[in-house]
Amino acid sequence: MAHETRIRSGAARRLTLLCVLLSLVGCGGGGGPTQNEANPQPEPPANPTVPQVVPPGIATQPAALSVPEGAVAVFSVSATGSAPLTYAWQNSADGGATWTSAPGVSTSASYATPATTTAYGGLSYRVRVSNAAGTATSAAALLTVTPAARPPSVERQVSATVTGSGITAAPVAGEAPHMAINPSPAVAARGKLLVFIPGTQGRPTQYTSILRAGASRGFHAVGVNYPNQTAMGSLCQFSVDPDCYWSARNVVVFGGGTPVSGQSPVTPADSIVNRLNRLLAWLHANQPGEAWGQYLLGDGTVDWRKVVLAGHSQGGGHVGVLAKTVELARAVYFSSPEDWNELTDQPAGWTSVRPNVTPASVQFGFGADRDTLVPNAHAFAHWDGLGLPRPPSGPVTTDGAAAPFSGSRQLRTALPYNPASSALTVALRNHGITVVDVSTPVDGSGKPLFDVSGVWQYLCFD
Repeated sequence: MAHETRIRSGAARRLTLLCVLLSLVGCGGGGGPTQNEANPQPEPPANPTVPQVVPPGIATQPAALSVPEGAVAVFSVSATGSAPLTYAWQNSADGGATWTSAPGVSTSASYATPATTTAYGGLSYRVRVSNAAGTATSAAALLTVTPAARPPSVERQVSATVTGSGITAAPVAGEAPHMAINPSPAVAARGKLLVFIPGTQGRPTQYTSILRAGASRGFHAVGVNYPNQTAMGSLCQFSVDPDCYWSARNVVVFGGGTPVSGQSPVTPADSIVNRLNRLLAWLHANQPGEAWGQYLLGDGTVDWRKVVLAGHSQGGGHVGVLAKTVELARAVYFSSPEDWNELTDQPAGWTSVRPNVTPASVQFGFGADRDTLVPNAHAFAHWDGLGLPRPPSGPVTTDGAAAPFSGSRQLRTALPYNPASSALTVALRNHGITVVDVSTPVDGSGKPLFDVSGVWQYLCFD
């Protein structure tokens, strides 16, 4: 028995030693953790979760607004979805059938219109909100503009020299004033400006009928006095320089530059463009209730997109230069242009070679068959060069016809001048048939015939 006990004790010692050496679980009755359980190995990292991009949604729709004329309308929207969100505001003038980008800054959750006119009334506004997952479009919100009480329509004569520094009297002996008329309060304001440029040695006060026609239709209207004592034809009709007319007109329209042979310099201050800028700024400062400031941009220059620019004779040629340079609401040529080269018996190339910035579809010409100073054949050639649409048969006569004159942008009349015309010569009387106060024909009540018959409306105010 003792021998058996010694054998068992030795076996136990050996077993204990082996357990220590091997650190086996359960040796000696222990229940501790295994090596792997006591010293666990790190688990491999799980795949990181990619954030999900939530598509945009409209939480709060833009609300319909009603504002008084002249106020700014502010539309806003609340959107959901993953950042970054982008916003694109749009407006529609046809009840939502078509949409265009809203003017100005239209890329945030709120959109402010420009200062409203009654023309903004009835426009609808919406916003498209986008991110990487898609686009959400808001409901449309209607804008209503309440017409403001308007001051009476007043005709003013304003000397150019009082509107800005550096402007000189034109002509030097007996300055011809600008003319300005604010819209009639009896009609809705159009938010458009009629600017009329007289012919050679003409004065704005000789074109009051067309200016009054504009004011009676809700337009602001101005006639601009400028250095026009020299006819462009006297400078360029026999010139071998193919750009003579273009260069000479740019000197007058913009000022500076190099005058052509025989032309007097025109400073930038005396240019047509600056004179118009200064006149509008002066009217805005001195007649703030008449809303002249809406035709000026933030830098004080003219917002040409709101301008219907019309001119007679030399003035019509200047209209063409601006139509090639800026985007106008409309360009209208009364008995013009007459940039004819007598050496080649051809029109100056600028009308056809230089591209239009103002689309030809919003340019209009009106000539008199009896005019010998700017023969219709010459005017028609220029209008074709400018790309003014017309029927294959040629410019459409307005006599006994009614708008829209087959959609033609080239019109003509065979009517005689007003027999009471005080113009000095028959040639001048015929040259003034289309628009000059004393020579344009009148009806039985003494009203300008082209006004009451709808011709001027079609040309300038539609």
